[in-house]
Amino acid sequence: MKPSSLQRILEIYRSSQYRTTGSGRKVQWDEPGEDDTPEVQQHNAFLARRLKQKQDAKERLKSKGAVPSRDGKPIFEGSGDVQQFTLSFRRHYYSSRPMRFKEWIEVVAELLDDL
Repeated sequence: MKPSSLQRILEIYRSSQYRTTGSGRKVQWDEPGEDDTPEVQQHNAFLARRLKQKQDAKERLKSKGAVPSRDGKPIFEGSGDVQQFTLSFRRHYYSSRPMRFKEWIEVVAELLDDL
């Protein structure tokens, strides 16, 4: 086949509104120029503003040293010793000791206290 005939086949194939995926489904072409519509730009700007607001709120909390709380209790205190938690966790994990649920709850509570 000549390159011009291959080019023509490609043009005909691309002129279709749909393309076939690897699984055989027909879907519309995703052309990069479609993001130029005002609706898409407006929606993207809205999402960018929303993301910026969330990031700013996080930064304000961090700068104040505020700790998020639920029901009056801090969600994360950040005062735990991670190494102690890791050692305790490994000790319990590698012991392979079968536990009843009540024992397991006590172990998990102990581990959470380490954090």
